[in-house]
Amino acid sequence: MKRSIGVTLTCLLIGYGGTIKAVAAYPVSGSTASIPDSLVESRFLPGVFFQPGQERNRFNSLITKFHKQYSESLERWDDIYLIITGLRTSPDYYKLIVPATYYSEPIIQSMDINDWKPEIPFVKPTLLEKELKNVPDVEKSRKINRYVNAQLLNFYTHYPQLVKRNEEEMKELEVPVIKVVEQDSQKEEVKKLIQDNNIPSGQIVEKDLLVFKPNFWTKGGNSYLQFSQNYISPNWYKGGESTVSLLSGFVWQANYDDKQRTQIENKIEWKLGFITAPSDTLHSYKANNDLLRISSKVGYKAIKNWYYTLSGEFKTQFFSNYETNTNNLVSSFFSPAELNLGLGMDYKYTKDAVCNLSVLVNPINYTLYSVADNRVDPTKFNIKEGHKHESVWGSKLEATWKWKLMSTLMWESRFSYTTNYEQVLAEWENTFTFTFNKYLSTKFFFHGRFDDGVTKDPDDSYLQLQELLSFGLNYTW
Repeated sequence: MKRSIGVTLTCLLIGYGGTIKAVAAYPVSGSTASIPDSLVESRFLPGVFFQPGQERNRFNSLITKFHKQYSESLERWDDIYLIITGLRTSPDYYKLIVPATYYSEPIIQSMDINDWKPEIPFVKPTLLEKELKNVPDVEKSRKINRYVNAQLLNFYTHYPQLVKRNEEEMKELEVPVIKVVEQDSQKEEVKKLIQDNNIPSGQIVEKDLLVFKPNFWTKGGNSYLQFSQNYISPNWYKGGESTVSLLSGFVWQANYDDKQRTQIENKIEWKLGFITAPSDTLHSYKANNDLLRISSKVGYKAIKNWYYTLSGEFKTQFFSNYETNTNNLVSSFFSPAELNLGLGMDYKYTKDAVCNLSVLVNPINYTLYSVADNRVDPTKFNIKEGHKHESVWGSKLEATWKWKLMSTLMWESRFSYTTNYEQVLAEWENTFTFTFNKYLSTKFFFHGRFDDGVTKDPDDSYLQLQELLSFGLNYTW
């Protein structure tokens, strides 16, 4: 047998105290299909077809599921220990909360065409209309009321038997009045608590005043002591020497920032490392890393991240260093010594505690090279033979950055490029610090240097490299 179906089942469950008031179905336009003879039409829901025996089971399952969900929701709201956040009351939806009531406004709205306007698909919205979409809606309540009225009109049409009240009865209801009792706080006379009896009224002793001044200075530093060891037995088939190296360092900074225009950066850096030299018959150890550097920058803000900057830097070393198996002195304290003074612009970029970048550009830069010890060859340090000092005017570019690649890995780098437009001195220092905890870390240090202003052997290059890997103690404050 063939039957026409085009039914949409809509169940409205409205209740007071958990009682189901109505279960209704209504036909709507739809397609037609062939209904097998094995299906029977529902006695409760005309137009809906089930397998024999399944109608009651599906209906009971629906009622059981609804009752369970409804009971759980009631228990949730009755739980006095349940903390509910994020719910805000809005009077715009009151018509959906109160018992089903006939209102005249939904009927009037359904017949009103004042707010209707034709939509032309070929006309593009103006720029003003596009921008108005981002402006907060000041007619939110009116729009919500229209949507609520549309829902009520649909409800009136299909379930008129469930509406038991009208708008006039709502006007007779008394609105509960909530009285808020405010208790005036006791006023204390503060002057009586802090005033000395021996002082005239209205005066306060200077010693009782506590003035807090802002502190624009931040200070901090880092120190480490690390070592590395390499053992090779005397009969090792490839040969070699056992060595032990020790590396220590200290960094201290004092920076000033008034959060407006002025910034001052001061930094003292010290690196000192020694390595045993078994092949050197005259010296049991050598200094493989020796640096004392003092730098300072004074900046005045120009625009955004740019600062007019006056910078200065001085660097030298502590200990003497000799050539292998000779007493020829290569370098010593204040030999060499280098002083840089520059005027230019400094670009600064800081992102939380992840990245700290500074790019200093000095169009005007003065460099003074000096050698204090007569035993040191000055030509290896950009000084002419027979002189102890050399002054050079030129330009300088210096970039420093600190980048926290991971929570346990820090990359610190410094790139410097100085030129007098005839010769170039460039350095790139990189330090990777892998931190195990607050006191233990591993450091990988790589230093590249290019200097074409020094004398060199024919087989040597102007490019110089230094690398060191160590493990040891580390402390930051």
